[in-house]
Amino acid sequence: MIKNERPNKPFVSIIFNRNAMKKLLFFLSIIISQHISAQSFDKVDAKVSSYPRYSNVEDLAKQIQKDFTSDIHKVRAAFKWLTNNISYSLDNSYQKNRSIRFSYTDEAERLQKVKEIKDKIVSDAFKNKRGVCEEYAQSLKKLCDLMQIECEVLKGNIRNSPLSIGKPETATNHAWNIVKINNKWMIIDATWAAGYVLNNKWEKSFRAYYFNIPIELIGKTHFPIDRKWQILWKIDSKKSFYNQPIYTDSFLGKGLSFSKATSGIIKVQKGKSIELEVKGLTEKESIFYVFQNDQYAKKPQIKKSINSLLTIPAPTTHTELYLFVNNELAVSFKVQVI
Repeated sequence: MIKNERPNKPFVSIIFNRNAMKKLLFFLSIIISQHISAQSFDKVDAKVSSYPRYSNVEDLAKQIQKDFTSDIHKVRAAFKWLTNNISYSLDNSYQKNRSIRFSYTDEAERLQKVKEIKDKIVSDAFKNKRGVCEEYAQSLKKLCDLMQIECEVLKGNIRNSPLSIGKPETATNHAWNIVKINNKWMIIDATWAAGYVLNNKWEKSFRAYYFNIPIELIGKTHFPIDRKWQILWKIDSKKSFYNQPIYTDSFLGKGLSFSKATSGIIKVQKGKSIELEVKGLTEKESIFYVFQNDQYAKKPQIKKSINSLLTIPAPTTHTELYLFVNNELAVSFKVQVI
């Protein structure tokens, strides 16, 4: 049975009150964070950007194989086309009835029916140019299959709001891919790379970080349900995963981290201050913070030594804390005033 998965709404799906939202608008204009890697894909991306909006997955696979020779470039081309052309669907009716039941007499028939269901998902995504995480992940796998590149769809959990911190979900809510290139697995999330949801609207915004997500960082944003990948990628329990802050590519992609283990739930005494020690900040980075429902973003006090110590006056009540780096939402927390 293929189960319905709750749609992914990437990190910046944040609702402030209307007045605060207007005053914070420029802080929520997301600038694409460029993931620094040893390989540049500028030529591949430029070539794929000239492709038509194919309505058939086989036609796209043929074009990619005609234009590129290396597996890494083929996968990048498939990934880039999907992020360019498939929009995330916010239509509730589009996401209904995704749980499909069927009967079968033997294993061969079961596998054939599962294949037909997945092919239908891909076909509809190419025809309608929209979908949720399942469409992105199954489409990338289908393209890789057609190009004879090993690829899997992973199921698991992601978090996109401070409301989810400390509240593990039982069911999975996301799908993404791993692709084998030169005998090494590469982690890819085309859904999050394509854009984000802001105030219930889809915003197209390519985010290169989600092509070849660093293995050492995957556990900060994705929790695979398969125990094999949890062990291989040294990911802690689901409870630990949900207890973390909500990280974005604007934090992780800049090489930033906290100097010590930091909980997603900050407990602070009323009248005291929140202190966060961040590694990797340079003089060029601008830092702002805002609590939920605040009207204005503010600068924390910053004490620079080996790391950067951020000091933020405690709020008066339980709330959510959002940190911005260079006007990009970087990391968020729950705050409990004790």
